[in-house]
Amino acid sequence: MRFDFNIYSSLLLPPFIQAIIFAGLLLYRGWREEKLSDRILGFILLLNAIKIAFWMLGFAGWYETHDGLTSFMFYFPFNNIILIGPLLYFYFLSLTNAEFHFEKKHRVHLLIPVLWIIFIVSKLIIDYTFYYPFPVSEENQFGTKGPFAESDKKFLAGFISYVVFFYYLYLTLKEYKSYKKYIKENFSDNEEISFSWLRNILYAIIIGVLIIFLFNMIELIRGTSYVFDWYSYLFLGLATYYLSISGYFTQPRVLHKLNFIPEKSLPGTIQKEDTRTDPEKNEWKEKLLIHMREKKPYLKASLSLGELANQLNTNTSVLSKVINDGTGRNFNDFINSYRIQETIEKLKRGEHQSQTLLGIAYDCGFNSKATFNRSFKKITGVSPKEWLHNNK
Repeated sequence: MRFDFNIYSSLLLPPFIQAIIFAGLLLYRGWREEKLSDRILGFILLLNAIKIAFWMLGFAGWYETHDGLTSFMFYFPFNNIILIGPLLYFYFLSLTNAEFHFEKKHRVHLLIPVLWIIFIVSKLIIDYTFYYPFPVSEENQFGTKGPFAESDKKFLAGFISYVVFFYYLYLTLKEYKSYKKYIKENFSDNEEISFSWLRNILYAIIIGVLIIFLFNMIELIRGTSYVFDWYSYLFLGLATYYLSISGYFTQPRVLHKLNFIPEKSLPGTIQKEDTRTDPEKNEWKEKLLIHMREKKPYLKASLSLGELANQLNTNTSVLSKVINDGTGRNFNDFINSYRIQETIEKLKRGEHQSQTLLGIAYDCGFNSKATFNRSFKKITGVSPKEWLHNNK
């Protein structure tokens, strides 16, 4: 099969292969471990590979064969941006909720992608039913395409794809913001489950698609060269490297504990009024503080709101309210304040002279250097090293 190796086709070949390999790995792992998030990400990478292949195969000479390969370039659904947006949104939901599964309420999100698929199949059927064989002329690439072959590249269809794509990116980033609040309210160690890489890749994809969109607009207004558009596909390839590696190798141990549900997906939910009296709230607060002081549950790095609630024989709603109203902090800050105080007590006793600062932090319940340094400065106003220097 023809493939002309040149600087343009060759530079797009590695990210294409990368996407195909990791798509296969994720789809297999998702099937083996019944992980919906892996299966969705695998399909996203497969769509990215198809998108990259569009320009890669074009520069590899497939448009110039004037046979089935050229027809393939015109009829295969390479322009799949309209599918990637909803899939990214579902990927985020499945990644942040171990119990997430498709329900009837999610069907509305698939309406436009399904219509797009019907449109792609229809243009193929219409052209090959009513117009084949195509007349041989330079205008129709020497008889390799019919009148509807490039109908999906028209401004309206392209514009709809971008609108849908950016809407779902906006929706995903919005829910990510809510998710950040959720993990601070429920987990004492959120370094692994913050998914900063996912936020970064969403920003990278936004930039990449914006570049493709701007290139398309420039082409529509004044015309561009294939080489000019090639750079946008190279950027997509670089983003695919990051997405595939981060998505495959970032597997936090507490994924099974995540149960994030976007508020907007719970229509009709009414916030129950807190009917407890002040003495009852103060009693719960005192019980909590005594437990923290005597049992020191914060020394466990993976401590969650649910585990602490079980220890106190209550539920997470009550405990979260007690912590938020009683201390003015979220769960994450509340627990880390105890860890910092425990660290400071050890430093005052001079334990840093026989043990590393990071070792002390781990003994006090922290699970990463970054979280320890960030929490220490947030609570004391200085870094651990500055505190030691100021308290010699």
